[in-house]
Amino acid sequence: MSFLSTILIASVATLGGATAQPPAAPRVPPAPPPVKADAATMQAANALVAQLGMKANLQRQMNGTLAQMKRGNVIGSMLAQQPGFIPAYQANKAKFDAALQKAGAIQAEIAAKVIQQNSNAVLAAAAQAYARQYTAAELNALIAFYRSPLGVKMAARQNLVQQEIALQTGRLIGAKIDAAMQANGARIGAALAPLNSAAPPPKK
Repeated sequence: MSFLSTILIASVATLGGATAQPPAAPRVPPAPPPVKADAATMQAANALVAQLGMKANLQRQMNGTLAQMKRGNVIGSMLAQQPGFIPAYQANKAKFDAALQKAGAIQAEIAAKVIQQNSNAVLAAAAQAYARQYTAAELNALIAFYRSPLGVKMAARQNLVQQEIALQTGRLIGAKIDAAMQANGARIGAALAPLNSAAPPPKK
């Protein structure tokens, strides 16, 4: 059996538990109760979702995820958690990249079907969320704003603003948290020390 096959089997076993049982179904958050909104409110909510371009935004986000899958990045990140994978990958990068991209293409194909089948449900849920929080009059006022020159500009540039905020958050907080964790490694290690005695001895 090839090393890559062994790693793939180990990955399935890890996801399913030490006995390689079928993995448990992922926990899906419960759906909120249906909104009790009149027809005018729901019509305005759907119009706002359309005005905000949520369908195109959702597709753009999903396309990014699919692209990561196709390149093999998603499955590669998962397999990188398996012992021995990284040294083996570095020793035969071309072969591993080809296999990861092939598996990633299968992932993307499966995911694309799920996205296509459920995108409309996501948009309907978005409309429900707006209808739950706003009245018909408020929704129509929001639509009017987003149709105004300033609203159009805000919608067009919101992603750029969010990207800059995310970058600055990482710079101002993320890197400093990492540094603080490293500086306090001894404290964290002392808190985890009792686990060393509780862990079973390694198999020979």
